[in-house]
Amino acid sequence: MAHVLARLNGFGVTLIPNWPYSFEREGESSNIVHVTRWTPSGLAHVKFDPGNPVDGNDVVDVTDGFDVPYWLIETSIFSVQWPVGFTINSPQDPGDETPFYLQGPGEATIFTQGPVPRARLSDPEALVAPGQSVLTRRSDDNGVASLELSYLHDDEQWWQAHWMMPCQADHFIVITAQSLLAASSTTRRAAEAAVATFEGSS
Repeated sequence: MAHVLARLNGFGVTLIPNWPYSFEREGESSNIVHVTRWTPSGLAHVKFDPGNPVDGNDVVDVTDGFDVPYWLIETSIFSVQWPVGFTINSPQDPGDETPFYLQGPGEATIFTQGPVPRARLSDPEALVAPGQSVLTRRSDDNGVASLELSYLHDDEQWWQAHWMMPCQADHFIVITAQSLLAASSTTRRAAEAAVATFEGSS
């Protein structure tokens, strides 16, 4: 069984899923996680309650983790807290190197890219695709730069934003969020929660 590079850590346990997989909270205020794995014979499912741990069978491996009251999404080079209201999904394509996708209402998706060399993002237009309009550009005292965009796709107005998170020497992790414009407030809040809790290797 092949393990992916994204896992959940918190409440004293670490959940290491087997690809391809999905994590979903039982409810917005619940710490119970439903884990689904796609297998050649169909979907395999485990309900995991940190207060009553069970064997994850071939869906997810369970080991000791941080004793913290929240779930961290961990990769080999960074971690973020899991935003409420979003599922965690692995890529379905084995060639997709994105560690995970957060998906939520309004066709929202939040994902990461990188590490990207700082030089590749030195051009202010590096993350602006054809047909996109720049709404805002920001930077903060921690070296995090952000860019918000709007664009039209299939006759629907969309919103997109990028945050450049310093990670490793002269590199960034880019956190990208996008959704229908009508869902942009919810998507922005979730992405900003990930940005605020980002911890990267030096």
